[in-house]
Amino acid sequence: MRAIVKAEPKPGAQLQQVPVPEIGLRDVLVRVRAASICGTDLDIYRWDRWSARRIHLPLVFGHEFCGVVQKVGEEVTTVRPGDFVSAEMHVACGLCHPCRTGQSHICQNGRIIGIDADGSYDGH
Repeated sequence: MRAIVKAEPKPGAQLQQVPVPEIGLRDVLVRVRAASICGTDLDIYRWDRWSARRIHLPLVFGHEFCGVVQKVGEEVTTVRPGDFVSAEMHVACGLCHPCRTGQSHICQNGRIIGIDADGSYDGH
């Protein structure tokens, strides 16, 4: 698939051919239909000080999107292929104290897709 990739530690981005992501047991593969640009994406594109400290390259960035579920992992029960979805890109671990006490919004091990892992800017 084609994706917008931050490949180098400098301003800019590139449209590149990348493999379709593999999914795990609890993952969902979504064909992006629309994506939005937010301030964080602009920071990554411009390669500001925050980005230089936080982002590990190469990275498909983008974390605000909607699309159609293409494939689900074996443990996924809340969506199925063909569903139209938008997603919360903050992924909590489910194991730390905040997660276990209903406060996953302050997860100690949380990751953000499009920042800590490849995101949603595909080139379709």
